[in-house]
Amino acid sequence: MSWLTDQLNLNDIFRVVQHFYDKARKDTDIGHFFSRIEDFSQHEKKISAFWWLALGGASDSLPEGAPSFDMITRHINLGLKEKDLEKWLNLFNQTLDEELEKDLANAWRIKLDGIARHLKALAIEGRSGGLQIKEPSTKNKR
Repeated sequence: MSWLTDQLNLNDIFRVVQHFYDKARKDTDIGHFFSRIEDFSQHEKKISAFWWLALGGASDSLPEGAPSFDMITRHINLGLKEKDLEKWLNLFNQTLDEELEKDLANAWRIKLDGIARHLKALAIEGRSGGLQIKEPSTKNKR
């Protein structure tokens, strides 16, 4: 556990995630990215579990059967532009400021900024940063 996850629990993280998505889904610039998600409550659980782990939480403290997914792969084919990522960051930063005490928001923001830089490099700029990104295979149709 990290200092941040000693201060926040999964319910706190879920609350932040829900508040963020309430804003993002209504946003005219990035809301369309979320319209493809069929089960939004499941998506929020996945993202909450991702943030729990990213912020230093122990995986054994996640509920049994907690969903997982490859965040980067999910974002590569969305057609994200830098302005979309900037909007996402602005909305997430606003949410952190609204939901958390300043020191907790700032600590989360450090991880958020690192993830945003990584996402930008992989999903927007197409740089692998040493990671092997495989394109989905396509079978020739005859």
